[in-house]
Amino acid sequence: MLIQFSVENYLSIKNPVVLSMLASRDKEHPEHLITDGNKNCLKAAVIYGANASGKSNVMNAFWFMVNYVLTSHNQQLHKTIDRSPFKFDREMPARPSSFEIIFTIGGIRYAYGFSVTDTAVTEEYLYYYPNGRQALIFERKNTKDFRFTIDIDEQNMLKERTSANKLYLSVASNWSYAKVIPVLEWFASCQILTKNSVADAYGLEAEQLKEDGYRNVIASMLRVADFGIQSLQMCDSDYILSQRGGIFTNIEAVHTVQDTSGNLLSYALNMTEESDGTNSYFKLIGIVKKALDQGTLFVADEMDAHLHPLLTRHLVSLFDSMEFNLHGAQLIFTSHSTSLLDLDLLRRDQIWFTEKDEQTAATDLFSLYDFSVRKDTKIEKGYLIGRFGAIPFIRGGL
Repeated sequence: MLIQFSVENYLSIKNPVVLSMLASRDKEHPEHLITDGNKNCLKAAVIYGANASGKSNVMNAFWFMVNYVLTSHNQQLHKTIDRSPFKFDREMPARPSSFEIIFTIGGIRYAYGFSVTDTAVTEEYLYYYPNGRQALIFERKNTKDFRFTIDIDEQNMLKERTSANKLYLSVASNWSYAKVIPVLEWFASCQILTKNSVADAYGLEAEQLKEDGYRNVIASMLRVADFGIQSLQMCDSDYILSQRGGIFTNIEAVHTVQDTSGNLLSYALNMTEESDGTNSYFKLIGIVKKALDQGTLFVADEMDAHLHPLLTRHLVSLFDSMEFNLHGAQLIFTSHSTSLLDLDLLRRDQIWFTEKDEQTAATDLFSLYDFSVRKDTKIEKGYLIGRFGAIPFIRGGL
């Protein structure tokens, strides 16, 4: 369960910003919360903001952190770290970019973070709270200075395998150090869709579409969305991705229509012939199903692209549901669909905004909960007239 993510000096983010999934004192929609011990966390959160305000950069920062944890043990010696510091301040590119995440695994809270320059990991740490009190697994400062309080001999050996441009967490987990394996597995379980993501929504799930049972479940989710699709079928035995948007060319959607005589007839359309909206939803529901089934985190930039607002509301409701979200899955996404700005649908602490400072061009991130709004406030209207900021200032002229 994700509790909090923070980032500093990355893309348009200059000063630290914090996205918190920890529930506020808001009493509305208690079914939207996950209870873990004495903590309540949100099942879903959405980020709004003007174009170029930085909402996608919050998602990209999360992706960078997860991707670097999972891959940095493969970094070649002396290879530069592919980070993107804030560039509208001459001092910032020389400073580290910092990332921190707080989450729980099996009821135990972990805090992990690191700072990187273009050439080295300057700081890294992992703490956990097995009895409600902080305990150290490792600390790293000035790239090479490590501190351990447990498994000292084993960890001293692992630090020698950790070059300046590699994360110790990544190296230690690659060498099967037991204390960090659950943390690595948590990062690996995160499912992220951003423009920086290297995988399509189905990604590793493509093979499952060969299974009749799985294909039937996906088809049932398409029927709920009212695309007119009754079932899915395979054209051949092998998967070949087309070059058009990564659409599966050998999956067909079966439609049932009525002719002029009242007879029901079935017709199959290749997925490349379906609409962009249908294919967007088709790609999403596989990863949504996986997140709900496994109780994992799904992070999506512009999840509602090409989708009708009611379909987006439906996807959000699946995560906020007590019936369908049985394992504590979480959803974080960006959106321009203002129809979700409804306190009958979301809690105040589930709604976030990004705004770019006019003078510094730096992104700020804040929650609707920071504003004094009544239960009957028309949030969508207030947002569009600029009450909460985070909207474009449109000047006159062409």
